[in-house]
Amino acid sequence: MGEFDFTYELPNNFDKRVYQFLQQMQEINAAEAFRQCSYEYDDVGLAYYAGLRGDNWNKKAIDITFEGPAKAVTLLKNKKMILDEALGKAIKPSESGYLVRDIYFFEDDIPFDNMPSSNENRLNADIETANIVLADLIQIGERVCLNHSFNASSSENSINDYFRDMLFAKGYKEVKDQTRHGMSVNGKDAAEVDILLTKDGKEIAIYEGLKIDSVNQTYIDTHIDKAIINYNALGTATFIVAYVNSSNFESFWERYSLHIENYDFPLEIRKDYYVRPHPNAAMRVATMVLTRDGYDFPVYYLAIKIG
Repeated sequence: MGEFDFTYELPNNFDKRVYQFLQQMQEINAAEAFRQCSYEYDDVGLAYYAGLRGDNWNKKAIDITFEGPAKAVTLLKNKKMILDEALGKAIKPSESGYLVRDIYFFEDDIPFDNMPSSNENRLNADIETANIVLADLIQIGERVCLNHSFNASSSENSINDYFRDMLFAKGYKEVKDQTRHGMSVNGKDAAEVDILLTKDGKEIAIYEGLKIDSVNQTYIDTHIDKAIINYNALGTATFIVAYVNSSNFESFWERYSLHIENYDFPLEIRKDYYVRPHPNAAMRVATMVLTRDGYDFPVYYLAIKIG
């Protein structure tokens, strides 16, 4: 390929590159919003004649249009300059020969009664909300990793309390911890949720924290069952957050993931366990979708190294 022989195609891993660039720019919310949107692009011809200056010999300009949920589109609009930078890097101009000229945004059609048009759309809306919570939990988790007061001697409840307080500081005004909610493991008493997030009277997230230093299968299974069965009659997005004291964090995560992948879930699995790109060296994230009585809901697994 000569110096100016371009492919005039987007890189095969374009989506992944945009997502990872946004994460590396500390724009986790924008990365999740990008994941929720679809896009298409128009080749508008040679970059010079399209009004782009600079190093553009034989390069072409494209306009990219994003379409998705209102919240995701609004977030990307507000982060347009950052998105433009990530797109410009991910597009590999020296190989593809493309330069981004402009970005456009459209919201998905919303039914007049503001209700989801299908169960799939309802699940996507729930995941959209849950991904915003996830991004906030990752940011809080980073502060836990950097805070030397959280270590092997810290109690599970003290770390739960820190997450509760930080969620409140981030604007979650309906943070309820140790709420009597659902059914306990013995099936006789009311359950106590670590953290329950609600908005406008609706549950949006259940948070279950556990402190572990090894893959204690019985202990892990108990927390999973509590979070998805005992506490979760409504099929609310669930976050199971492990505070990990392990000298080899990556080895722990591999064994932890393998256990969850092989676990005999008491609910139907709609989407298999999937490990997301690592947010940083001291955190890991995975997700899956479970079904309760025909109602799908997302489950997120976070691991945070505290020692």
